[in-house]
Amino acid sequence: MRVSHVPEPPAAVARRVARRTVRTLIGLREGLLSGRDSGLVNVWEEVCVQVQDQHSVCWAAYDHTVYDVVAREVRGLPGTVVAALWVETSQGEDWSIEEEHEGVSPPYCTDDVVEHLVQLVYSMSANWSNRRIRAYLERHSR
Repeated sequence: MRVSHVPEPPAAVARRVARRTVRTLIGLREGLLSGRDSGLVNVWEEVCVQVQDQHSVCWAAYDHTVYDVVAREVRGLPGTVVAALWVETSQGEDWSIEEEHEGVSPPYCTDDVVEHLVQLVYSMSANWSNRRIRAYLERHSR
């Protein structure tokens, strides 16, 4: 029996890219900016505390790292998948409701897709916790 390939819905692809980004950030354990005494052990934990508490003077470095990892993930996707993800962005939604586009491929912008997925990653970081993140936030809320 032959199984035909069913395309993955854009929301599922977005979640997969976000999860892969988180795994990559968890693997980044060198050059942490929060200091040795922070108790945090990877870039993902540092991003989480920045999002959940307040951005430090180092936020631009964290933001740049997240954008780089997401952009690398997006570059690895087929163009048709990136186009489908773009339609899920606010720019893509605007394009899709402007007029009939039956049979027309969307004029997607990869940067819009990256921005959309970065926001998904930050949304995940707002709700992510572990004992090190909780301890860091407790120490810094006093």
